[in-house]
Amino acid sequence: MAMKRAVCLALIVLVTPGLVCLEGCARGGEQAPIVPEVVLEVTVRFARAVEDAFFYYAAFDTDGDFGADGPLPVAAGPRWGNGWGTGSLTHFVEYHQGRYELFRVNLTPDLNQAGGGITAVAGVPDSTDAGTHTITVDTLALGAATVAGGGTIDAAANDSMQAAGLLAIATNAAGDTVAGSVTFTPAADGGRALTAAEQAALGDLNAGGVALAADSLAALGLTLTVASPPAAGAQTITVAQTTAQVSDRFEPEGIGETVTDQSTLPANNTSQLAAGPISGLTITTGDLLPGGVARVILTPAATATALGLPYEYVLPEGRDTLRFTLDLEQLGISLSDLSINFISTTELIFDPTVVNADENVYDALGTFGNNYFTLQTNQFQTLTNQDAFVVEAADDPTLVGPGSAADRQSVDVVDWSVTLRRLR
Repeated sequence: MAMKRAVCLALIVLVTPGLVCLEGCARGGEQAPIVPEVVLEVTVRFARAVEDAFFYYAAFDTDGDFGADGPLPVAAGPRWGNGWGTGSLTHFVEYHQGRYELFRVNLTPDLNQAGGGITAVAGVPDSTDAGTHTITVDTLALGAATVAGGGTIDAAANDSMQAAGLLAIATNAAGDTVAGSVTFTPAADGGRALTAAEQAALGDLNAGGVALAADSLAALGLTLTVASPPAAGAQTITVAQTTAQVSDRFEPEGIGETVTDQSTLPANNTSQLAAGPISGLTITTGDLLPGGVARVILTPAATATALGLPYEYVLPEGRDTLRFTLDLEQLGISLSDLSINFISTTELIFDPTVVNADENVYDALGTFGNNYFTLQTNQFQTLTNQDAFVVEAADDPTLVGPGSAADRQSVDVVDWSVTLRRLR
């Protein structure tokens, strides 16, 4: 049984087949091997020898909620995501085709239902939880309209304009518009091009010789307070960004509570959100419509971010057991707890027309794969299958679908152990 350990590319080490490789990986340009402070040692045994063509995962959730949610297998379509795992899932070690590798999970957003002024979503959310966000636009806070400069306009009130930007206008001593002086420049944040009706109203004023009145900009949603007597001058009206209070109802994929949060969403947005519903995403909006509803589904992306090899691992080489060791810092620093599940499958399914769980040959902890376990990272300990609330046994009902009995046994988890311990 060959023992392997990750080595930096800067170190050229020739290893005779079957020889134990003991070099550690130097960090930050250091030449000496680095021994991790704390490691997580994982062993998973199957009913039959591991098949390199199949897919084996140790799935981790590092979100610190101590098991309120955790990694789950994908049972059926149409939203297969990465083809094997869902729930609350941040990292995983994959064994496939004779190779172990650690990955960080990315979630993919899908605008399942546009509405309320939400027209598109993109990017990678800060959230680690797969599921459905239902966003309802509640109330608007229209951007204030502020008048600067001297002229015929004393003040402006924003009644309905959601396009942030700068409106320039000049008048003569009679209070009539000066030809060519009326323009609108959209703001970088919350701005948009004027609609045809809005631009037509501005064009009429821009022709010149039009006496300003309270309703001169009604087509844009602004009401003017006009000076009496009028005065000549050049002025600007700055319209600030409109925002809305929204309710975001999140239904997790699998285990976990449905939660509703309140937040703010900007109108006419094209930027990544640092806060608000689904922070980290770019939620593209137009003018927002109170009462409107949009639905965004987050699923684990088929492509994850590679983080390198485990600190140490053992190739199965025709045996029924997978073994590897992670430097705990490979999963992040200052971790309070880890939720872990072992998920295996004979194939990755992405076809949305495959919706029947009986067409998916997979296994994970528990009768239906939902019994992930949680450990605290400040307690050095060993947890085994026998310690579990539901002891993992052979022939789970998830092991159905196409394939031979031998195929099913090769992904049938029958025993496991995890040790968290200090090395230095």
